[in-house]
Amino acid sequence: MNHNVSEAEIKKIRDILRIAAMLHDVGKVAISDTLLKKCGPLSDEEYVQMQRHVILGARLFKNSTSDWDDMAAEIALNHHEKWDGSGYPGKVGNIIDDNWIPGPGKKGCEIPLFARIVALSDVYDALTSQRIYKDCWPEEKVVQYMQEQKGKHFDPEMVDVFFSIYDVIRAIQSKYADN
Repeated sequence: MNHNVSEAEIKKIRDILRIAAMLHDVGKVAISDTLLKKCGPLSDEEYVQMQRHVILGARLFKNSTSDWDDMAAEIALNHHEKWDGSGYPGKVGNIIDDNWIPGPGKKGCEIPLFARIVALSDVYDALTSQRIYKDCWPEEKVVQYMQEQKGKHFDPEMVDVFFSIYDVIRAIQSKYADN
């Protein structure tokens, strides 16, 4: 709405985004469980292997036949880009090439809007959720981190929107909490 998108277009996009966002990490199906469930930090080599999930996920939608495929590929590929350009995989050529090389990071509005939305949501979910390899963070620490990363990791506008609807986000999180 902040960008003069019609309500009809928002409704159409919202449903596509909802499903595409759920598949942002689909490329992890090709990453070893040993790596995905490792306790402790990843080595440099393991981190490079983990980064492959964005390329592998985007490849699943390479023969796009719909807006949904396009958005799912865009989000899978770009959800680890950072506003300041320090994310991955960066500007890569042919994602189908098995020898792809990460390029310079996408920065600011070079990162597709829907990937910026999912990046923020993904980090929030990761930090507030317990994982096999980490404990959840206290809510206050998460909020502080998200604010500190405004303009670094996250699009400043998306952070502002996120916190303007924070009560709704917390209510949704409580409704779907894993018990």
